[in-house]
Amino acid sequence: MWPAYERPPVDLPAPPQKPLAIDRQWWKAFGDATLDAMVDEALANSWELAKAAAAIEEARAAAAGARSLLLPRLDGVAKATSSRRQFTLGAIGKEFDSVTSTGVLGLAANWEVDLWDRIGQMNDAALARFSASEHARDAVTLSVSALVVDTWFQLRALDFKLALTRESAASQKKAADLEYRRWKADIGTELTYSQTVAEYAATEARIPTLEGAVAQTELALKLLLGRSPRTLADAVPRGSLLRIPEVPREVDSLLLLRRPDVSSAELLLAAAHADVNSARAEFYPRLTLSLLAGFVASTSNAIAGMPMFWEAGAGLAGPIFDGGLVQSKVDAAEARRQKALAHYQYTISLAFRDTYQALVQLDTSDREVGAVEEQVAMRRRAVTLAEKSYDAGRSSKFEVLSEQVRLLNAQLALIDAKFSQFSARSQYYKAVGGGF
Repeated sequence: MWPAYERPPVDLPAPPQKPLAIDRQWWKAFGDATLDAMVDEALANSWELAKAAAAIEEARAAAAGARSLLLPRLDGVAKATSSRRQFTLGAIGKEFDSVTSTGVLGLAANWEVDLWDRIGQMNDAALARFSASEHARDAVTLSVSALVVDTWFQLRALDFKLALTRESAASQKKAADLEYRRWKADIGTELTYSQTVAEYAATEARIPTLEGAVAQTELALKLLLGRSPRTLADAVPRGSLLRIPEVPREVDSLLLLRRPDVSSAELLLAAAHADVNSARAEFYPRLTLSLLAGFVASTSNAIAGMPMFWEAGAGLAGPIFDGGLVQSKVDAAEARRQKALAHYQYTISLAFRDTYQALVQLDTSDREVGAVEEQVAMRRRAVTLAEKSYDAGRSSKFEVLSEQVRLLNAQLALIDAKFSQFSARSQYYKAVGGGF
C-alpha cells in the first residue's frame, strides 16, 4: 500500500559499449608477491575492518529485532496473590477473618497484526541498513588495500632514492679524497678540493632525511598491516621490481554505481524511504490479538484443584489526538530521507570526480615519466662529456661534479615521477570501485 523505493534519476554519461571489468584483487596487476602478501595481511588484521565487521553484526542484530516484530510474542506468566477479608454479620454478631491465597501459572501470547505494513516497512529498513553495512565494509576493504599499496609504493620510492643518494655520496667522497691528494701534491688547487667537499657534504646531508622518511613510512605500513607493538621495530621485507599495468582509460557509469560507497549510500536512502512509510502507517489504528491461558490454584473453597483457564481478546487502537506527535515523526523521517538523498547524489559525484582525477593523473604521470627519462638521458650524456673534457684538461673537476649533481637531481625526480605513475594506477582502481 506504500510507494516502493525507486532509484532517483541521476544525469550520468553514457556507459561504454563494452562494460569494464576490474579484478577484485587488482593489486596483483603490479606483479609483486611481497605486496600481495602485505595486502592479504592488512585485510586479515586491519583494525578498521574489525570495526566495520562489528558494525555489520550490529546491523544484523537490528534486522533480526525488526523481523521478530512480525511474529507473535509468547511470555511465561506466574503470579501469586494473597488477600485478607474481615467482616461481621450484624444479625448474629459473628466476626469472620479469612485469608485467601491464589497462584496462576500460564502463557501469554500477543501479536500485532500488521494491517498497514508498518512493521514490514521497519523490517525493510533494517534489512537495507544491514546490506549497507556490508557495502560499507567493502568500501573499507578497498580503502585499506589502496592505502597499503600506496604506502608500499612510497616506501619503495624512498628506498631507491636513499640507495641512489648513498651511491652518489660514495662517488663524491672518492672524488673529494682524490682532489685532496692532488692539492697536497701541488697538482690540483684548494679551491677545487673545497668545491668537491661542499658538493659531497650537500649530498651526504640528504641521507639522514631520507633514512627518517623510510623509517616513518615503514612504521605507517606496519600499522596498516595490523602488526603488534612488539614487532613494530622489525624490518619490512622488500619485494621485486614492480611492473606498470595497463588500465582502461574510459568511464563506466554502471561500474561506478556499483562502487561500495555508492551502493551503501543508495541502500541507506532505501532504508530512509521505508522509515517514511513506517512513520506514516502510525496514523492508522493497530490491531492487537492476545491470549492468556494456564492453571490457577487457590485456598478458596470456590476453586477446587488446579483448573485450566484461558482468556482471548482483540484490541484496536489508533491516534485521535496526540498533539502532532505522529506528524512530527513523519516530518523527521522525511527530513532524514532528503538527507540520505543528498548524501547519495554527493557520493555519486565523488565517484566520478575520483575517476576523472585518476584518468588525468594517469595521463600526466605517464607524460612526466617520459619527459624526465629524456632529461636523465641528457644528463648522463652531459656527465660523460664533462668527464672527457676534464680528462683532456679543458674543464675543471668542479664542472664534472656539478653535472653529476644535476644527474642525481634528475634521477631523484624520475623516481618521484614513477611513484606518481604507480600511484595513479592505484588511485584509478580505487576510484572505479576495486572490482566490487
